Amino acid sequence: MDRPIPSSSKILVSSAVTLAIVGVTQLSLAQAAPAKPQEGAPSTSVPAKDSVTNTGSEQPAAHEQGADAAAVGDTNTAATAPATDVRAELPPATAPTVAPAVVPVAPTAPTPLADEASEYQEPTSWFARTPISTTIGTGPKRLMLTLYGFVNTTAIHDSTRSYGETMGAGLVARNDTYAGRTGRTQFTPRGSRLGLMLKTPDFGGVHATGVITFGLGAQPSTPPTVTEASYYDTPTLGLYQAYVNLQNDYVDVLAGMTYGLFGWQNYYYPSSVEFFGLPNQTFSRTTQVRLSHMFGAESGPVSVEAAVSANRPVQRDSEVPDTNGGLRLAINGWKGIGTPGSSKTMALPLSIGVSGVMRQFKVDAFAPPPAQSSNNLRGWGISLDAFIPVIPAKNDYDRGNRLTLTGSFVKGTGIGDLTNSKGGATFPTLPNPALAQPPPIYTGNIDNGLVTFDIQGVLHTIDWQTFVLGFQYYLPPTGRLFVTGNVTHGFSKNMADLYPRGGTEVGLLTFIARQSTYYDANLFWDATPAVRIGASVQYTTMEYVDGQKPHNVREMLQLLYAWGADPIYPL
Repeated sequence: MDRPIPSSSKILVSSAVTLAIVGVTQLSLAQAAPAKPQEGAPSTSVPAKDSVTNTGSEQPAAHEQGADAAAVGDTNTAATAPATDVRAELPPATAPTVAPAVVPVAPTAPTPLADEASEYQEPTSWFARTPISTTIGTGPKRLMLTLYGFVNTTAIHDSTRSYGETMGAGLVARNDTYAGRTGRTQFTPRGSRLGLMLKTPDFGGVHATGVITFGLGAQPSTPPTVTEASYYDTPTLGLYQAYVNLQNDYVDVLAGMTYGLFGWQNYYYPSSVEFFGLPNQTFSRTTQVRLSHMFGAESGPVSVEAAVSANRPVQRDSEVPDTNGGLRLAINGWKGIGTPGSSKTMALPLSIGVSGVMRQFKVDAFAPPPAQSSNNLRGWGISLDAFIPVIPAKNDYDRGNRLTLTGSFVKGTGIGDLTNSKGGATFPTLPNPALAQPPPIYTGNIDNGLVTFDIQGVLHTIDWQTFVLGFQYYLPPTGRLFVTGNVTHGFSKNMADLYPRGGTEVGLLTFIARQSTYYDANLFWDATPAVRIGASVQYTTMEYVDGQKPHNVREMLQLLYAWGADPIYPL
C-alpha cells in the first residue's frame, strides 16, 4: 500500500541538511574567502529549489550523497512514492559529512614592535644583508634584540717605525733617528666589532632604544714593555658605545657613551681603510647627555636638527662638563652614497652641519708638588662639515656611477684631543736653580697636548686649525668596486712661540711638531654582500718646530666580514 513519507521525517532531514549548510557557510566566512553569490540567489538560511540545480552541478558527488541519504527510510516508499519528488522539496546537502561544529579561532599573534615591520624588509638587492633579530616575550614586556658587527683582519707595512696599528695624533719618526729610516710590518685583528641593539615597545609616546658595542682594542702597554705575541694575539675587549636613546615627538634624549656632537660625528666621516681617527680628523667618543630635536621629517624635503650636549669634562679637576651644540641642515630629496670608515655603505642626504665646543681647564700651577694653586683657562672650537652628493643616488643600493664629496673645517684652541692634532706637545721641565738632586718634576693634572707653559711659566692653550677633504666614487655598473681618497692638514699657529728655538728647552724642539699633512688613496671591492676587501696607500708628513720634515709611507690590506644588517647610524 502506497504511503507518503511522514512529514516529521522530512522535517528532520531538512533541518539536518540546513544545519550542515550553515556550518559550511561559517567555515567559509572564517577563512575570509566567501564566494560571491549570483545575482538574485536566495539566502543560505532559506534555500530555494532553484538552488538545487546549481549546487548539484558544482558538487555532484555531494548532491548524490545527500539524495541517497534523503531516500533512506523505506525501500517500498522509494518505489511507490507519489508524484511529489522528495529531492526537489529538500534543500541541497552540500557537505553532510561536516558536523555543524563551531569553527575554532586561532589565537591572535603578539603584536610586533611598532617599527619592527618597517625596519625589516625582505632583501631585494645583491648588497642587502638579512638582519639577525629576535623578539623575546609578548605584550608590553616583549624585547627585540638585534645583533650586528664585523670581523676585521688587516696587514700593515710602514716605511718607518713611527706607528702601531693606528696613526691618530702620533708623530712621524725624525730622519736623524734609526726609527725614521727603518720599516715595520704588523698583522692585526683590531677594529673587529660586536654590537647589540635592544628595543622595547613604545610607552607613553616614548620610543626607547639601547645600544652596546664592543671591539678589539689595544693593550695598555706596547712592545717592548709586553711581548709582541701578547700584544698582537691577545688584544683587549674594549667598550666602543653604550647608550640609551629615548625619543618622542618633542625631544630626543641620548645618555651614555657614543660619538661626540662636535663635528656631527659620524655623519661626515671620510671613507678610508686606515683606522679612525685619521691624523687631523675630528674623532672622539665620550660619555654624554644629549638633547636634540628634528624639525621636519626625515622623509620630507628638508629637515633641520638642533642638538646640545653636556660631555665628560676633558679635565676632571676642572669640575665643569664640556658643552657641545650644533645645527644640521639636510636636503632629504638629494641623497648620495657614502661609506663612513670602511664597513658600512648607505645613502645619506646632502647636508651641512655647524657645531661648537666649550671647555674649562683648571691646571695646577707650574711649581714643584704638592700643588698649592691652579691656573684657569677656557678652550673652544667650531666645526663646519658637509656631505655633498655630486652624482646622487635613489637608495642604499643604487651605487653604480655615484660620486660624493665630504669636507670638514675646524678652528679652535685646547681641542687637540678632538682633532687628533696634538703635535707631541708636553710640559717643559721645572726650573732648578739650586741644582737639587733629583731635580723637581712637574706632574700635570691634565692630558698632554691641550695646554702648556711658556718659558715664563704662563699657561696657554694650544691653537689648532684643521681640515679634511675626501671623495668617494662608486664605479659602474653596480658600485661593488669603488675608490676613495682623502687629504687632511693640521696647523698650530702658536706652537713655535710656546717652544721657541732660542728657549731653554732646546731638547723639546726635536719632539714637537707644528703641522702635519696626510694623504690616502683607497680601493674597495665587495666580494660578497658580507665580505669587503680594501687596499690603501697613505703618505704622512709633518714639520717639527726645528724645521725638519720627515715622512712615512703606509700600505694596508684589509678584509672585513660583516654580519647582520646594521640597524643604526651612527655606528
